[in-house]
Amino acid sequence: MVRVDGVGDALACAPLVAALRDAGHEVGALFSTRNRDAFAARAFEHIHAVERIPWPRHGATPASRQIALDAAREVRYDVALIASEEVGAYTFARDAQIEERVGFVNGWEKPLKTIQLRRLLTRAIVRPASAARASEHEVETLFRLGAGLHNEDVPTRDLARLRPLVLDDEAPAHGRIVLQLNAKFVSSGIDIAAFSSIARALEASGRATLTLGDDEEFGAAYAARSGLACEHPATLGEWKGLLAGASAVVTPDSGAAHVAGMLGVPAVVLFPRGPAVERDAARWLPWAAPSRALVVTEPREIAGLVACELEALL
Repeated sequence: MVRVDGVGDALACAPLVAALRDAGHEVGALFSTRNRDAFAARAFEHIHAVERIPWPRHGATPASRQIALDAAREVRYDVALIASEEVGAYTFARDAQIEERVGFVNGWEKPLKTIQLRRLLTRAIVRPASAARASEHEVETLFRLGAGLHNEDVPTRDLARLRPLVLDDEAPAHGRIVLQLNAKFVSSGIDIAAFSSIARALEASGRATLTLGDDEEFGAAYAARSGLACEHPATLGEWKGLLAGASAVVTPDSGAAHVAGMLGVPAVVLFPRGPAVERDAARWLPWAAPSRALVVTEPREIAGLVACELEALL
């Protein structure tokens, strides 16, 4: 399985991984150094990781790509399931000398790219290029990569199958509401002021809150401007454990939402207003957990709306 994007992108493959493993396949994965620990160690027999070239460039550093490529050739995979939109993911599978290669093309929406990728694949699945045309959850889209390799008709929502793929060890319950900071949508009004107001509203409603930051600079700015505490888990495993032990998670549409989704932790997910927001929510809401999508149209009202959605959810 090739998925060199973020943590949430990787975990959207969890039901597919569950189906492949339960069908008796030996499963390996190519990740990036950023998302290589999204899954529990037990999820794969082999893990290869590449270091991404910093944005806005795409692809992997040549040295890390070569190391991963050599390791993948040694395993001698039969099939590559390429859960990516990046051309580099497809050329990796070809260069790893994997005979059967399954991936996505965009048809007439991106004809030149479709022609390029079809030459790298033995089986191509057409998916929309634009969010406005997507009509299914990302988990369902990725699950189609495994057709013919297992006997499951739909991706599982069984937490007994999904949680062990995410957590190395079951985490103790701390029962607090996790508020996940993320700078992804600051320009849309989901900023430090909004996070601060949410934290205060949750505390005022009697909900013990744990604020987590995934970026030390943004977390420090939040703490300085709000006067509220923010924790920075040292590892991805520690972070997943804190999410697993929460009574609920409040987060922008980010990796935390998808960790919660595969662990069964209730979540309120914030989406910025936009022309395709309803389809974005349908595509990316947490998969196997109770959840509410909250479209942020007026940032000044966000705290009260989050508190109401959380009460309804719980």
